[in-house]
Amino acid sequence: MGTIEIKKVERKVTVGKKGEQRQQVKRTYGKIIYRGTLRLTDMAEHIMKHGSVYTEDVVIGVITKLKGCMQEMLADGYKVKLDGIGTLYPVLTSKGVTDAKDFSPSENVTRLGIAFLADQSKKSAYKASAMRQGATLSTQLYSELAGETTENSGENSNINESEEGPVNP
Repeated sequence: MGTIEIKKVERKVTVGKKGEQRQQVKRTYGKIIYRGTLRLTDMAEHIMKHGSVYTEDVVIGVITKLKGCMQEMLADGYKVKLDGIGTLYPVLTSKGVTDAKDFSPSENVTRLGIAFLADQSKKSAYKASAMRQGATLSTQLYSELAGETTENSGENSNINESEEGPVNP
């Protein structure tokens, strides 16, 4: 697959139960270092490099048409499953009311959006276990406390640690 750069981030966190003596300790968490964001044209160029018989403009046209159709189907209340990629589906947040007859979508729905669930089928490359097996992880240490970065050489591995920390977007 490829290499995902991981930054080790040191943070001070408060540990201990509420109502008891609590203390601040230093913990190290992993955070992905993103290389950038690939846009539609970037992905079309990349697809062409994999020996596609379709030209960049055709790939862009198909993806653009797919995007428009997905927006239409999602707005009509459908879930859209892209096999091997995942499922997009409409979600909402609403204010509750005491009596059901008092519920009004225009007054009580506070947010309408789209959520995504990565394909978790056995053959999916997006399944967590497949991602761990297919990606090489490379780390460097960054201390939020000191504001310093230190390279860790030779520490490429698949993550399998029991203590998990915050997850970044």
